[in-house]
Amino acid sequence: MKLAVIVTEYPKSTETFIYRDLMAWHEMGCEVVLYHLAPFRHDQPLHGFAAPTRGWVREVGFVQPGAVARAMARRPASLGRAVAQMTAAYARHPKMLAKSLALLPKALAIAEDARAQGCTHVHAEFAGHPATAAWLGQRAGGLPYSVSCRAHDIFRTQALLAEKLGEAKAVRTVSDFGARFLRERVRGMSDRELHVIHSSVDVGRIAAVEAVPSTEPFRILYVGALEPKKGVEHLLDALAQVGGQLGDWRLDAIGQGPSAEALQAKAVALGLADRITFHGARPFEQVAAAYGEASVCVAPSVIGPNGRQEGIPNVMIEALAYQRPAITTAISGIPELIEDGVTGLLVPQADAAALGAALLRVYRDPAAALAMARRGRTHVEREFDLAVNARRQLELFFG
Repeated sequence: MKLAVIVTEYPKSTETFIYRDLMAWHEMGCEVVLYHLAPFRHDQPLHGFAAPTRGWVREVGFVQPGAVARAMARRPASLGRAVAQMTAAYARHPKMLAKSLALLPKALAIAEDARAQGCTHVHAEFAGHPATAAWLGQRAGGLPYSVSCRAHDIFRTQALLAEKLGEAKAVRTVSDFGARFLRERVRGMSDRELHVIHSSVDVGRIAAVEAVPSTEPFRILYVGALEPKKGVEHLLDALAQVGGQLGDWRLDAIGQGPSAEALQAKAVALGLADRITFHGARPFEQVAAAYGEASVCVAPSVIGPNGRQEGIPNVMIEALAYQRPAITTAISGIPELIEDGVTGLLVPQADAAALGAALLRVYRDPAAALAMARRGRTHVEREFDLAVNARRQLELFFG
């Protein structure tokens, strides 16, 4: 088995869920060839566990006159229809249209290279530009492809999804919520088989933390991008409201993003700066150590601008795998992971008072919080296990 995988950016510190799949497929005997659409990201750390993926990357540039000429000679009508469909679909999204047209030569070159490398299937991670590249490649005579649909790639706009998903060999979503969304919003999907395979963690390699969550200090952990849809400002507001009742509390925020400076300024304005450490992006090995020390892990996700929202936050899956108490919001597919009061605590989005109350609940009864985390780990073992879910994906690609 030889699989071509297309991602938007590489490396990207927040996409541990993709790298876990790649490593699992490799361990299962599948040779992986990896393509990234955006320029190589030298500012991003590559997690230690994913280091082998660097050797699987094939660098393909944007200027590909030969690939375009060969595709036009081979499939002129099919390629022309694809460009026309793309132009019509993105008529109201000129920025996306421009990016997609700029991507065309690279997509055609990737299709040629994947076949030359001996790949027999292409998998697009995300239904946005990676799926566009896989679709264009197939239209030009390239390999069959599949698509993983996650969150913003389907929620922000449904333009061109009917074409890209409709022609895919297999479509996978990471939540039942995402599958329902596609069936209701995208032409042709109501009758299409959609495979719900959750993002996963290698539970068997993660030792559950059995310690009752510490209250002195009370260590709050946030892991993720610092951007509007993550709702971190509401966590800061919650801490401003209830911090005086949380004893010696500390917040560790691991991640980077466009909201970083604003959040740091807000922490100063609220008088919280001395209790909050913004660590920036960190290798997963350091993140894993932070999970082990956390009293509670928080993902205060919201529905952000242009409908940007989570699928199921990978950090919440990881928190429960480490058997740490989890607090998050009741949006999107999150209730498929967190059942309120059973496997963790759910609060309404953008509700600082409710978030503060949830933090107090964990602080005041850490033993009960640990019991929820234990049930959460059991649920992750059952539904979010990497070995099972990676195998299911391989069967879709090559079955």
